[in-house]
Amino acid sequence: MLKMRLRLSAVEACGLLIAVFSSVAGEDSLKKAELGKPASLYCDVEGGSHGDMEITWKTPDQLVASFSKGVFSCGTGFENRVRFENVHSKGGFSLHINPVVFSDTDTYSCFNTTHLIKTWNLVVTVSPPKEVHVIERGTATLPCYGAISRRLVNEQLNVHWKKDGYAVLNLTKGATHHYPGFGYRANMFLHDIRQGDFSMVIKNVEMTDEGNYECFSENNEGKILNSVKLRVLKGIHHGYRQIVSDFTGSSFTFYVSSADVEVYLLREKIDEKMFVCRVRDTVAKCNVDISERTVMHQGYLTLKDLTEEDKGVYQLMDAGGTIVNEIVLEVRHIYSSAVIFYMTIVIPGFLLCWFCWKKIMFKALMSKLSKKYFRY
Repeated sequence: MLKMRLRLSAVEACGLLIAVFSSVAGEDSLKKAELGKPASLYCDVEGGSHGDMEITWKTPDQLVASFSKGVFSCGTGFENRVRFENVHSKGGFSLHINPVVFSDTDTYSCFNTTHLIKTWNLVVTVSPPKEVHVIERGTATLPCYGAISRRLVNEQLNVHWKKDGYAVLNLTKGATHHYPGFGYRANMFLHDIRQGDFSMVIKNVEMTDEGNYECFSENNEGKILNSVKLRVLKGIHHGYRQIVSDFTGSSFTFYVSSADVEVYLLREKIDEKMFVCRVRDTVAKCNVDISERTVMHQGYLTLKDLTEEDKGVYQLMDAGGTIVNEIVLEVRHIYSSAVIFYMTIVIPGFLLCWFCWKKIMFKALMSKLSKKYFRY
């Protein structure tokens, strides 16, 4: 019986060798990468000089990158994002992608001439928010991602956005169609769509824009790719004053748009109105006392390294002197680590020792008194 178990036919032995070889050389490896972050796919090429090698990275339907006779080239959609890592060391033809986009999710194979060396399954992960908040008249980006082939021409791209069941924006056969209520305030971009990013941008957000939005793509069999709720915060003319609480040393960011507006700070306790910045054509000219702490980017003004003197009411006024927004900033002081240590460790420790000492002294005194006055 033991001999029978140890014996293998020629066919069985051949099959076993093929299985072992396949598990070692042909098994795909899984690689996960977060959207917008770098990813490296390892490929160990041995033998020969680099000048004589012909290394190619491919997906099932296109070239990703190649190295032939000392010349590097990359495929469509990977321009300025791919390179080979450590070309003069072991594993020198590993593929480095930075940053990864959603459409990079695919199977990648590394070849030395026609010989397959390594195969990777790259999965790009992203967790889009289910709720987006924006202040009225601000800009909202509603996220949506889906699988798409880079080989599709513009006429084959179809993406649709709906709000509460009604069409908002359609990209059909490469042409964008805007619908009433949003018009040209809502947009998508072909370059982003080719990267698997179907997000919709809404500018000059109105209160009526609040609602539930859904993203579809015929390139993904008409499935709902994402559902997101948009919440719009009211502006001052609706009787709403936004209150922001922050700590010293942090940053305070608020939307000022790219229009001609001026920002003032009202310090209510000392009845002072201070000029902060004037914004015109995306450029901010600010008070010399805070200019080094201010940054203007895409319609948002940021005040860095907050101090307690920065607290107060920030008013945004248009060219006609009308207040278009108002934000109350509360700045709380953060104690240093030394002060926190002193207050949480040293002082309580001292009080505990003092209490224990008093307790010991009290017991000693009571013992002494009892011996003196209560002798039997």
